[in-house]
Amino acid sequence: MHWAMETAQKLIEKNPNLETFVCASGISPSGQVHIGNFREILTTYFVVKALECLGQKTRFVFSWDDYDRFRKVPAGVSEAYSEYIGKPYSEVPDPFGCHESYAAHYEDQFKATLDAFGIIPEFIYQSEMYQSGRYVDEIREVLNRRREIYDIQIQFKTQEWNEVSRERYYPITLYCRNCGKDDVLRMVYDEAYDTLEYHCSCGHHEITELESFNRIKLNWKIDWPMRWRKEGVVFEPGGRDHSSENGSFTVSSMISRQIFNYAPPYYMPYEFIGLKGNSSKMSSATGHLITPDELLKVYPKEIILYLFAKYKNTDAFDIGLDDDVIRLYTEFERHLKRFKENLIEDELLHTIMTLSNAIDSTLDREPKFSLIASTLPLVNFNISVLYRLFSRTIDQDIETFKVKCEKAAYWIQTWHHERKISINENFNASFYSSLEGYEKNWIRTFVGLITTFKGTDDELIGAIYDIVQADTANERKKMQKRFFELIYQMVLSQKSGPNISILVEVVGVHNLRHLLVPKKITYVESDHMRVS
Repeated sequence: MHWAMETAQKLIEKNPNLETFVCASGISPSGQVHIGNFREILTTYFVVKALECLGQKTRFVFSWDDYDRFRKVPAGVSEAYSEYIGKPYSEVPDPFGCHESYAAHYEDQFKATLDAFGIIPEFIYQSEMYQSGRYVDEIREVLNRRREIYDIQIQFKTQEWNEVSRERYYPITLYCRNCGKDDVLRMVYDEAYDTLEYHCSCGHHEITELESFNRIKLNWKIDWPMRWRKEGVVFEPGGRDHSSENGSFTVSSMISRQIFNYAPPYYMPYEFIGLKGNSSKMSSATGHLITPDELLKVYPKEIILYLFAKYKNTDAFDIGLDDDVIRLYTEFERHLKRFKENLIEDELLHTIMTLSNAIDSTLDREPKFSLIASTLPLVNFNISVLYRLFSRTIDQDIETFKVKCEKAAYWIQTWHHERKISINENFNASFYSSLEGYEKNWIRTFVGLITTFKGTDDELIGAIYDIVQADTANERKKMQKRFFELIYQMVLSQKSGPNISILVEVVGVHNLRHLLVPKKITYVESDHMRVS
C-alpha cells in the first residue's frame, strides 16, 4: 500500500467522527522555493488526495511564514540588503522591484508554480495573522506561561536550568515599532496590567498594551503548536532536521500537550532531496538549488508528481538532469499506457499513477520523448520539420507535439549539451580507412539498400539487420551493435543515435551516401540491389 493511502487510513481510524481533515504545510519565503521545499507541499498534497479518494472532506492549509525575521542575504540579492536583517520578510523591500515586499515576490512566484501543478491550498499569511490580532490571546497565554515553556525547552538543551534565565525568558520575537527590527535588548511583561515594556538597540523605549501591539511573533517551537490548535491540524509533514529525537517536532509536541492542551498532529518526516553529482544540501541562501518551475521546463507536471510519489517519504533521492531524464520519461510512458488501459494490477503502482494525475496525460501518444530528444538536434531544433518527418506515425496534434519538443529542446540546450548532436558535414576518410574490409562492406551494403529499397519501413529494418550475418545469435547481435556504431560514428561522430530508420528519414539518402562511402562507390552486391 502506498504511504499516502496508509496515512489516510490511519487518520480516519484515529479520527472516526471528524468532519474535515485539516492537513498543513508551511514555508518561510526566504528566497526561491526549491524542489527540496516542494517535497513538504507534495507530501501533504498526496495525503489530502488519498483522504479524498477515501471519501473524506479535507482542508489543505499552507502557511507562509512571512513574519519570520530576515536572517541573511541569499545568493543573487545585493549585499546592501544586509541593512534589513532583523526585519520580518513582509517588511523587507522586493529586491527586484516588482512586488510590495521581499516576501510577496517569492510567494507569488511559488503560487504560480503551484497553479501550474493544479495544487490550490488555502494560503495563510502569518504576517497578516499576527498583525491582525488573531493570535493575541495565544501570545498572552504564552507570556503568562513562559516559565513553564522554559522548563520544557531546557530538557532538550545541554545548558542547566537557571532561575535568572528562567525569569528573563521570553519565547517571542518582538519587532521594534521604531526601527522595525528584532534587536530588543530587554523586555518585561506585566501580567497584572497586560503591558509589555521593551528597550531596543536603536534607542527606542516603549510601554504598550499587549492587546493593541501587533509587532510580536511567537518563536518557532511555540508558534508551530499554537497553529496546530488554532487551525485544528491533524496531519503535517516535516523535514529530517525537525524530526530528530530532540528536534523541533518533539519539543513542539510537548508544548502542544502541556501548554495548549492539544494533541499534536500525525507527523510524517521526509528525507531530503539532492542534485545528482552534488552532495551539498539545497539552499535558497547559497543558491544551490533547482526550483519546481525549472523542472517544469523539462518535465510535464504528471512526471514530476510521479517522481515524488514513487518514493517513500523516508527515501532520500537525487534529481539528475542527465540521461536520467530519458529514463524517467520512458518509465512513465510505459506505465501510462497500461494505466489508461486498466492493466496495472500492482496496487502500489496504480496508486502512484493516480496521485500523479496520470489519467489526463498525453505522453502515451507517439512519438515518445526519447525519439524526439534523439532527433530534434538533427533538424536544428526545428519542430515543424520534425513534425513533417514523423507525419506517417504521429498520433497527436502539432500543439501537443510542440510541448514535448520544447521540453526536449530546453533540456538538451540547458542541461545536457552532450545530446546536442549534429550531422557531420564531410566524409570521415580517416575513420573509414581504419575499418576492416567486412566492416566497409557492411556500410556499402547499407548504402545500396537504402538507395534502392522499395518495401515498407518494417521490411527495411529487417533488411538492414540482415546485412550482418554470423554463426550464432550472440555473435550476430554483437556484430550488429558494432555495425550500427559505425554508422553513427560516420554520420554523427558518436557511437549512438536515433533508430536507424529515423536516421535515414532525418538525414536523407543522398546525405547518407555522401557521409558513408567514398564518392566512387555507389552499390555493392546484396539481395536488394545490383553492382554498379
